[in-house]
Amino acid sequence: MGKLFLGAQSTEPTPSAGMAVAYVDSVTKKLVVKNDAGFIDGYINNFSTASQAPAAATRTYITGSAIAIPTNKLQIGTCFRWHFNITKTAAGTAASTYDIAVGTAGTTADTARVSFTKPAGTAAADQGTIIIMAICRGPLSASGVFAGDFSLTHNLSATGHAVIPCVNVSTISGAFDVTTANLIVGVCITSGASDAITIQMVQAEAWNL
Repeated sequence: MGKLFLGAQSTEPTPSAGMAVAYVDSVTKKLVVKNDAGFIDGYINNFSTASQAPAAATRTYITGSAIAIPTNKLQIGTCFRWHFNITKTAAGTAASTYDIAVGTAGTTADTARVSFTKPAGTAAADQGTIIIMAICRGPLSASGVFAGDFSLTHNLSATGHAVIPCVNVSTISGAFDVTTANLIVGVCITSGASDAITIQMVQAEAWNL
């Protein structure tokens, strides 16, 4: 049986016109392709393997949400998607906050760059699904910007997680340095006072990097 072994590379030169080069990134150990415009087409994913119960009113980094940016750093058009479920008990009615954290720690030490406020809920047990999307709009400098979108759907139409059946929040970050090496991008939650929530599943993915 034939085997193909590719050595990991930190980067590759941009190929000639009409060409593309494939190599394994030294950080992610995944195959990426760089085209003749210098754009890198790669995919990274992460996930959780256990339930999580973030403490109420405490900013908590969601396990499995971290995406380590490869050696070539962010690009204009790098996209992120986080998908996770969230169950609440009848406790807690206050608004909560979710933020896209960007930094080099992969913990709550990283800065909240895009924040979404989920409206207040009610004192009813409920289950829902949250999807957070983001894109690096550039410029690739200390003045870079992320655009993000938050959506929540849940089982109860007017109680539980929210008093409306679907919550959609769009946010644009302030300017920050998107060219920093070894960035990690993930999601933090700051649940409302007295919230008792559980996250059973987290899926994180990024592409165009």
